[in-house]
Amino acid sequence: MVEAQAMRLTDRVKQDLVQLIDRTNLKIGDKLPTADRLCEQFSVSRTVVREAIAGLKADGRLRSLRGSGVYVSEPARAGGSMFMEAPQDIGDVLDFIEFRMSVEIEAAGLAAERRTETNLLRMEQAMSQFARHLQDNSLATDADRAFHRAVADATNNARFRLFVDEMGERLIPRRALGASFADQQDKAEFLDNIQREHRRIFEAINERQADAARAAMRQHLEGGRRRYREWSLLHDTPHG
Repeated sequence: MVEAQAMRLTDRVKQDLVQLIDRTNLKIGDKLPTADRLCEQFSVSRTVVREAIAGLKADGRLRSLRGSGVYVSEPARAGGSMFMEAPQDIGDVLDFIEFRMSVEIEAAGLAAERRTETNLLRMEQAMSQFARHLQDNSLATDADRAFHRAVADATNNARFRLFVDEMGERLIPRRALGASFADQQDKAEFLDNIQREHRRIFEAINERQADAARAAMRQHLEGGRRRYREWSLLHDTPHG
């Protein structure tokens, strides 16, 4: 009887958590309140909160990062492609970027050969948007994705654009992973490097230098893999 009662309580807290996410308009990648805060809000024990969160993690609604907290996630869509599942940890992200390289490097070369003035304008708009978000908590993820979409658009091949659109927020996962930095300077350097890499890609595409565009995109994505790997090592290192 006690076990059944506890199970019902866990189910209720699961529902409460889903309602909390909807009511406070939490987005994918946003962090949940602490366990202590949830215990107080729902008037339940930490065990119940922990089990409710575990249930929502199994459903794909939440995900946790060691030493960081619990974040809103996106459930995998039924019938979706296996490579479109949201990355769950740094290892998945590194594999994801490797897969992106096989598509986006060639996209950059084709964009250099086929781009129009309108395509260049969209890339410039995305870079300007990126610069405007350097200081906020968005980590310029939307602007970053907009730049890659503009490059895909410039290939004049709808498949490349579809690839970027299907990936959605998973294309740029740093916010969803709860990327953290030692200080504002560390964050600024992280984003400045990305900004410079985008500029090199743009310049090669603008000059119709296909090989240079491919090389710049390769450098950008390899740089992304290195940055995520370094961030992961820093993030997982215990602090005394």
